Parts: sequence; structure tokens; C-alpha cells
Amino acid sequence: MSFFNRSGIRKGQKASIIVKNKLISCGKSVRIKLLNGDTCNIVLNKEGTGIISDKLNKYSLNYEFEVFDIIVNLLIEKGGRALKGNGRGKNDKVGYGKCGLDTVVGYVAHKYSNKNLGESTFDPVFVLAAILDWANIARNCRGYIELI
Repeated sequence: MSFFNRSGIRKGQKASIIVKNKLISCGKSVRIKLLNGDTCNIVLNKEGTGIISDKLNKYSLNYEFEVFDIIVNLLIEKGGRALKGNGRGKNDKVGYGKCGLDTVVGYVAHKYSNKNLGESTFDPVFVLAAILDWANIARNCRGYIELI
């Protein structure tokens, strides 16, 4: 199973710190592979508190590193594996359909983006899951994410 404990800490570091340190060690910018074979650029934001990606919507350009701790916490709660979910369907509103709070997209929308149940949300999970995979924290698989 994973090296993460119930607090989302692995070897004395949270997922947010692992991702940040790896990005800094790569010169604050890296091109990573997405699950579909495409690539995306990940760049440390100018404040040094999060990432910017060319694949994320213009309204959600900046994701603070804490989003990775939130995802890892869900994965721990779910026994190390959780469905990614979907926030793009007609009936997939936060907390409902494929955007349930037990999915990564629903959980991130509710816990990180402070979306209320029933609201629409942007789905950044394809990039966030790829980053967790690149950082050797979780496997980015078709339909789900699993702690390493």
C-alpha cells in the first residue's frame, strides 16, 4: 500500500511538499504526460504557492499545492483508491451523479473550490492526477487514482 498515513503525510512530507519540491528541482517548470498521451506544461506560480498549467481553464489557472493534500486525504479515506468522477455531464453537479463527494472531482470541487452541492464545477482532475503520478504519489489510471 502507500507510505501515506491518515494525515496524508509520507516520510515526513505532505503530498503538497513532495509536488512542490519536485517541481522546484526540475527548474520550476516541467512538461508531463497526461493519461491520453498528450502533454501539458506545469509551472510554479510566481508566488511559489501552487501550479499553473496550460491545460487548465482560464478561470482555474492557479491551483495551490494544498489541492494535492486534499486528493490524498480522499484516497486515504477510500482505502487508497478513488474514482476520478466527472464534472462535465448535464446531471453531474457537485455531490451528484458522477461528481459525487466520493469522487476526486466532486471532493476537490467541494473541499478545495468551496462549491456547494448542486453547483457546476470545472474538472481539473486529468491534470492533477497526472501530476500526482509524475510525483510518484499516486497512479493515474483510467477512471480512478490509486496511492502508490
